[in-house]
Amino acid sequence: MKTLAYRLFVPLFLGYAALTIGQTPLTYIAPRTEYGLPDLQGNWEKRFATPVERPEELGEKRAYTKVEAVEFQRIQEVQRDAREANVAADRGPPPAGGDIEFRTDLNFLPDLPVEVALINGEYRTSLIIEPSNGRFPFRNERLDLRRRYFELMNTNFTGPEARPPGERCLHLGPPLPTMTNFDGTHIQIVQTKNYVMILSEEAIQTRIIRLNKSHPEFPITRWMGDSIGRWEGETLVIHTNNFRPEHTYSQIASSANFEVTERITAMSENELLYSYTIVDPDTYTAPIVAELPFQRMPPDHKLYESACHEGNRAVADILLGARRKERDAETPLPGLVESLREK
Repeated sequence: MKTLAYRLFVPLFLGYAALTIGQTPLTYIAPRTEYGLPDLQGNWEKRFATPVERPEELGEKRAYTKVEAVEFQRIQEVQRDAREANVAADRGPPPAGGDIEFRTDLNFLPDLPVEVALINGEYRTSLIIEPSNGRFPFRNERLDLRRRYFELMNTNFTGPEARPPGERCLHLGPPLPTMTNFDGTHIQIVQTKNYVMILSEEAIQTRIIRLNKSHPEFPITRWMGDSIGRWEGETLVIHTNNFRPEHTYSQIASSANFEVTERITAMSENELLYSYTIVDPDTYTAPIVAELPFQRMPPDHKLYESACHEGNRAVADILLGARRKERDAETPLPGLVESLREK
């Protein structure tokens, strides 16, 4: 394993509201599994609208006041209502260069979260807490590479292999589903003596974490990387590397040297503190630390299969459209041949 030059920590979390993590001090001792390990098992969810990266205009403002948090939630509710509104049947096409939102998908996602993540009594303005501006410290050259990567990805229609992994249902969202509030909102944790399994409902992405093991000497890159874990008291520490570089994501960019260390601690019977540290010297100038609250799902809530390719015509239709454009470019417009002949 590479030596990682960063500081890992789990601050003391005290809270009092529904989305507060740590309603009891860190002296909370989780129940034990049959193997004597802290029991993190069950179905968990993260429900908040706090973004991963802090809005630039907020600068070093790490937390909202309570009044500002209420206003944030009001704005999120307005935006949610607009997203969930029925699509007009007689709507026209979007403007040239415009984007079409997945409105039909969103109509099947009622009650999207609108709250601010409340952690340690702070209404967080972003999940990122280090650097202190709550933003990704990109290297300038990496920003340009990232821009060109997404341009290539969105304009390459030569075949399915050139399309982005999310479009092909290979891997959706960030390198690890738990890293943002966009993907992996609902997860299941299962433990044995030597393994921890984390299943994300979105796209049924499954991680198998080997405990007290080392990364392979000759690794194979894979979606969601290679994960090994260990227990530090009440905290499960997971280190993951060997990610596939092509799954760089709009919210969390990555290179072949992207590494993540996660820390998961039960703060009470129904709350988990989840934090992660990113180290990627090819992409960022400094380590990145983020914190998220997880809540236990109600007993009557279940996880369901997310069948990404069930009736999914996206890739086929995109490639068919590209072939049609190529054919149209090769075929003279109707009447053009006749008019040339007349001349």
